Amino acid sequence: MDFFDNVVNKTKEVFDVAYKKTNEVVSTQKQKFDISSLQNKINKEYLKLGKIYYNQLKDTEINDCELQNIVDSIDEKIDKINILTREINDAKNKVICHNCSAVIDKDSIFCNLCGAKIIGEDE
Repeated sequence: MDFFDNVVNKTKEVFDVAYKKTNEVVSTQKQKFDISSLQNKINKEYLKLGKIYYNQLKDTEINDCELQNIVDSIDEKIDKINILTREINDAKNKVICHNCSAVIDKDSIFCNLCGAKIIGEDE
């Protein structure tokens, strides 16, 4: 019976060690996930901060050449996005509401979303 008890005790010790190691791995993975999640949240906050700063800079005179180049680069990309969006909407016979930015049929008189009167290109 001693032999059997020793085997059971050793087996229990092995399972205890394995259980402890598994918990350590799970705990470490959870901590790594938490770190990644927090870094993602920080990056979103950086993005918000950058947008706020950009909006403050775009309508002012900038004395810093590097900042001016970044603002100009963003403005160029926004202009290109607007042109491409207009081209897509024209191909789909759609327009963008000037009030709420909803995409609506070109022949609409009022916006389906906000009810604003749609201003035609000729107005």
